[in-house]
Amino acid sequence: QIPVPVLQISAAQHPVKAGLSDAFMILNPSPDVPESRRRTIYEYHRVELDTSRITNLSAVEFTPLPTCLQHQSCEMCVSSELTFNCSWCHVLQRYL
Repeated sequence: QIPVPVLQISAAQHPVKAGLSDAFMILNPSPDVPESRRRTIYEYHRVELDTSRITNLSAVEFTPLPTCLQHQSCEMCVSSELTFNCSWCHVLQRYL
C-alpha cells in the first residue's frame, strides 16, 4: 500500500524518482581532506517511469534491449541492426 500518493510528495523534502539507471563511480582524493575520497557518479543512461501511474498493487516490467552479448557468430554480429557499433573478433570468437 502506498501511504501518500506519489504526486503529492514534496520534492523539497525528498525528490521522488522511479525508474532504472546505469552509471559508474570514480573515487577521487578530496583536496580539502587528504585522507578522504570524494565519490563522483557518472550516469550514462536512464529510464524514467511516469510517477502518476504508480498506484497500490501496481508492478513494472523492464524488457532489456538487444546488445552485442547476444551474438554467437560473426554473421549475426555484422548483420545486426543495433544502433551502436559492435564488431566480431575472429581470433577470440566473440564480439568486441
